[in-house]
Amino acid sequence: MNHHPWIALGLMLGWMVYAKADPPAASHDDSFSPEGLFKADVSSLKDTELTAHPDVPLTGNKNVLWCGTLQLAWNEAVGLVGEKLHFVNQPPVVDLLNDEDFTKADLDAASYVAIADFERNSVEDEIHAALEKTFQRTASPELIPPKPPHPGPDDFVAYAYLYKDLAFAHPFADNDPLAFGTTQVKNFGTGSGPGHLPDEVMNQVSIYDYQSEDNFIIKLKPKAEGDELVLAKLEPGATLQATVDSVLKRIASHEPEEIGPSPQLAIPKLNFDLRRDFPELENLILQPSAAAHVKKLVTSEVKQLVRFQLNEKGAILKSEATIVMTATAMAPEYEPKRHIMIFDKPFLILMKQTNSDRPYFALWVGNASLLMPATK
Repeated sequence: MNHHPWIALGLMLGWMVYAKADPPAASHDDSFSPEGLFKADVSSLKDTELTAHPDVPLTGNKNVLWCGTLQLAWNEAVGLVGEKLHFVNQPPVVDLLNDEDFTKADLDAASYVAIADFERNSVEDEIHAALEKTFQRTASPELIPPKPPHPGPDDFVAYAYLYKDLAFAHPFADNDPLAFGTTQVKNFGTGSGPGHLPDEVMNQVSIYDYQSEDNFIIKLKPKAEGDELVLAKLEPGATLQATVDSVLKRIASHEPEEIGPSPQLAIPKLNFDLRRDFPELENLILQPSAAAHVKKLVTSEVKQLVRFQLNEKGAILKSEATIVMTATAMAPEYEPKRHIMIFDKPFLILMKQTNSDRPYFALWVGNASLLMPATK
């Protein structure tokens, strides 16, 4: 029997609509742009450090990066063992991690997964299930370890995953290349042409404690409520933690200033994928007390990755950390200020929950190696 061609066309269109109704879930990795991506193992970089804790020395010409996922995984391990982690020949960073000064309370529940459990309970399956539940199949984990063929009775994995997309409601403008030291880098802000950005764009900028062109703090307001993006150009403190504390204290003690006439804003773009093994935390022999929930174990694997992007559209962060424990080794102004906000020298980037005193991401940009180079 011959069908009318319009019926056949309708059936085809109906199938197309149905087929588009349930597209495959996008991956967190797909939210990042490939433009200018810098990917490296931090152990191969002389000018960049990925640190387990922010209380580390800071110099103006070195990049120092911290993200809270390793601390979250450590906290979960402490909860599973039932006490603080102590080891034979313990490095000083263990005491810092045992302070648990960054916790789940510093994040919203929809942005992270943190789990520790024993191999006998199929911890890897638990991690995958939690990621699927929290992120609806969009998570893109890379550091979940494979299931061991013959795990010990107390072997366990502690794992954390964090994803944040702080998109701007109104994108900023691209600028002409900016000289950061001796390197020309891509950047965004108020634009390079004579035109004036619409108010809705510049209203996303809040200025705090502007003292000079080389000493000021700004917040960039993302579209989503509950998160803040802070940038501060200033002389660093003795440590990354001291610098973060100083910036947050200055923000707390100052109201945002009104943006003056003809402001300039230039923020270097970043797009990096950095990862690191922590040899100083590996092959440590756990010394549990009699009350602990485990016997003597060894840290066979401690690793972290941080994927970060900052451009005119916003900031995106994806980070993972894994800890594997096994039984075997392995002055007042009376006229409007003209705010010059050119990040052409070392500066700080923070990401934090609005209702938390502690950021979940901190980066001291001490040199141009992580910045996106300008194309000629």
